[in-house]
Amino acid sequence: MSDTYQYEGGLEQAVLDLVRVGSGGFGPGVRQLATRLVRAVPPGVADPDMFRVALHDALASSAKQPGLRLADVSLPTEEGTTHQLVTVDAAPDGDGLALEPFAMSEIEEVVEERHRVEELTRAGVELTRTILMTGPPGVGKTMAARWLAAGIGVPLVSIDLATVVSSFLGNSGRNIRSALDFAKSGPCVLLLDEFDALAKRRDDDTDIGELKRIVNVVLIELDRWPDTSLLVAATNHPQLLDPAVERRFDRQVEFGLPGEAERRKILGHLAAGADPVDEPTLDLAARITDGASGSDLTRLWQRVRRRAVLDRQSVSDVLLAELLTLEPRPGAARDQLWRAASEMLDLSNRQIAANVGVSHPTVAAAIKRARSRS
Repeated sequence: MSDTYQYEGGLEQAVLDLVRVGSGGFGPGVRQLATRLVRAVPPGVADPDMFRVALHDALASSAKQPGLRLADVSLPTEEGTTHQLVTVDAAPDGDGLALEPFAMSEIEEVVEERHRVEELTRAGVELTRTILMTGPPGVGKTMAARWLAAGIGVPLVSIDLATVVSSFLGNSGRNIRSALDFAKSGPCVLLLDEFDALAKRRDDDTDIGELKRIVNVVLIELDRWPDTSLLVAATNHPQLLDPAVERRFDRQVEFGLPGEAERRKILGHLAAGADPVDEPTLDLAARITDGASGSDLTRLWQRVRRRAVLDRQSVSDVLLAELLTLEPRPGAARDQLWRAASEMLDLSNRQIAANVGVSHPTVAAAIKRARSRS
């Protein structure tokens, strides 16, 4: 919402609205009204700064009491079934997250907001309530949601799309409302992965009316989402989203493929605790894997560790052998890789050539160049 929002009515009207909504037992509605009052203090309040701080303290206190009802595991289920609509990770772990600088700075700022709420409240500045994460598969969108939850210190709630989008006509809208109401019942990070499945363009003639009604539900919830929880939507296909949905997010963060520095960080995290892997080999792996996503690197590492155990070889040697199969582009990194294969794996030029599909004189020339650079 805009910073120019003005609460309709004075202090008396604000009190009446809070009593009306609160007497009905609708906690999220009370928090929504209180958040509006924090953002736009009504006329008649003697000390607006103190009023904002007191309101925020009241919101924070009430949010901590019920939590997310994890104690009795009362997770929402599809009506008439035992199918749970959400999963809850009470202790999310985002260790090893490595994003390109802009995306990383964006999510770091969101965590900092949550640790400096009083400063923002005194200034009348809203917290980020909703984030749309876009980018190709495997670049860290889901891990970023875990990282956010861990950094803020709240559970991660994920919606099960397969259950929410019910095969029973009319149930999908109720399911999404139940799941979202649960996430609003206490501080958390709510992850809506594959968000395009929930918020597709309403001009798509291939969809039935039920799915189009879900978009309307999502639009309403994005406008009303309280700042006690953080809603994170992730999609690989932003072009499929309804334009009205995309515009309603407080932040939009595009995730790109990791650069060399980020790939080195990911590989270093994966290598921690494993058999010793020499640093130059990890540096070389980061250079050779240009264009790989975080999930690509994870799969590569799992394959390397598996083969190292089965073949009783060092992780470094198996990693070098795997890198040979990636068909790296000509350049200094490829020359260095072939030199390492020659010196560390004791492969002949002909063996390296056979592995990579080039002539052995090409390999010999590359190794000579690599040695001349050292």
